[in-house]
Amino acid sequence: MSYTNKVNLLQMQGYFEGQVDKIRVISDLKLSENEYRSLGVRLKSLSFFDGSEKDIEDYMLSILVYCTYSLIYGNIGTDFEEIFWQVVPKNQYMKRMYLRMYKDVFYSYGISTYDVPRIDFLPRCIQLTARHAGIPDEDKAIYYQILSSSSFDDEGHMYENLRDVLPPRTRYIFDMMDDVSREKLLKESKLLVDDVLIAQNTHNSALIDKYPDLDLNLIVDCIMWGFDKDFVMKQAF
Repeated sequence: MSYTNKVNLLQMQGYFEGQVDKIRVISDLKLSENEYRSLGVRLKSLSFFDGSEKDIEDYMLSILVYCTYSLIYGNIGTDFEEIFWQVVPKNQYMKRMYLRMYKDVFYSYGISTYDVPRIDFLPRCIQLTARHAGIPDEDKAIYYQILSSSSFDDEGHMYENLRDVLPPRTRYIFDMMDDVSREKLLKESKLLVDDVLIAQNTHNSALIDKYPDLDLNLIVDCIMWGFDKDFVMKQAF
């Protein structure tokens, strides 16, 4: 999708709603940095509306998309709350309600939410958003290369071993994830890389079926990387 100045927030929201059945994680939407920033400009106008709680709820999917892509394109190290309050009116009395709305988006749209213990709204929102951000396109080739030379056992903790060698933005996102989702993502990514490198199940559909919890774009891009080790991830503009 390519945004122009004529595309309004309602149209953006409609586009996202039409795509959620086709994706596994929000980053599968493949928004460019320009599209992300255009979305942010339109969302920030909501905070100027009087009595905007209904608007906030109606556009919470778009807010989720913005927060997810802020981890991908924004400043490394910015915490989730700072990102969230950029597009939601900063009202401490309404904070819990807004966070509940945000968390409920994952369930109401049927987006994979990953089975981890129930915790309070804020940390759960942070963890889910990070998992839906996943591995940025610009880091994927390095990520695959690191996994191709790593190993793990069933009791091992891959992140402890790999954290220092991961690219800074991927590390920033991974640090926000819960331990269960992070380890599952790493270990299944490793199995995916191994499958691609030994030329097993290298058709998109076979690997998509084999790894139902992995991001669609992570699988497709890994196959491209496997065919061309000089493959460079390109952002969609």
